[in-house]
Amino acid sequence: MNKALKIGLDRFARSMLFTAVVSWAGFCHAAGLFNFGDIEKPKPEFSRSGDTIAAKLVPRAKSTSIVIRFKVIAGGQLEGVEGIDFQAVDRPEVNVKNFKSAAFEIRIGNVAPGGEAKVTISSDFFSASTAFYAFNSKLEKPWMNVQAVNLSQPERVRELLVTARDGGPLDTDGAANGNIILIGGPRDSFWGYALGTLFIRFFGIFIVLSVLMIGMILSGLAFKLYASRKKSGSGKLTDIIRRGAVAETTGRPAEVTDEEVAVIAAAVHLQFKHSKASSGEMIVSASTPDDSWAAEGRKRIMNDRFMVFNRFNRFGN
Repeated sequence: MNKALKIGLDRFARSMLFTAVVSWAGFCHAAGLFNFGDIEKPKPEFSRSGDTIAAKLVPRAKSTSIVIRFKVIAGGQLEGVEGIDFQAVDRPEVNVKNFKSAAFEIRIGNVAPGGEAKVTISSDFFSASTAFYAFNSKLEKPWMNVQAVNLSQPERVRELLVTARDGGPLDTDGAANGNIILIGGPRDSFWGYALGTLFIRFFGIFIVLSVLMIGMILSGLAFKLYASRKKSGSGKLTDIIRRGAVAETTGRPAEVTDEEVAVIAAAVHLQFKHSKASSGEMIVSASTPDDSWAAEGRKRIMNDRFMVFNRFNRFGN
């Protein structure tokens, strides 16, 4: 068997084996046969500035970090925000992929017993369809949509306004004690994000190809224009000959400019020079006197005759 064919078959077998292993690993991960861990689990880093707490994290399906800000605007004081492992609040009615920025525990103090507090969660990562879902393990259905008000802010920031009542369904401690513990997180539709990304990439390919095609067409026109301008100089003599042939056919003299006369003269000179050089004739420079050429010619004739009629050799002298 040919050596190149063996190498090709070996590489093909290795690629098929690699594909099978990767596919099997993905299937096992999707089916839950092996626990690979949540490699996309967001790990927020919190910082505080005045009454605002900011969480910096890398959300799911994204490679760059975002910032989510929490602030209590009425009814209490923001005491702290912590990140919660989604496995602790995971339930069949929710999908972890919809919570790309994980879940948070928001603690609000100095609330009037039984009163309400308003907290805002804002980020430029949110969209107009982003909702806030709260979790309370004491309820029959732990996860609920709190119907947060989605507001638009400058610099493409979206703000979610959530109203929580002390001792109400959003307060996980269940007591009207002046403290509210709100557990939840912003939720976006995973399939909406996936289909939107696919849509953008699908049409983005055609946009890129269209721009590339337009660039190639414009570059082709530029090269064609450059070539035509470059060819116009060398085509003057051909144009002159063509006009001369037309004049000869029609019987009318053709008008010739001084530039065209110079071109014709140069062409005739080069033609005669080439013909003389090819026939072996010696081209006499205009600066060389005719007498020197004549004397050189007579000298060569006498030398040739001297070689033929060598009188010294003939008479033996």
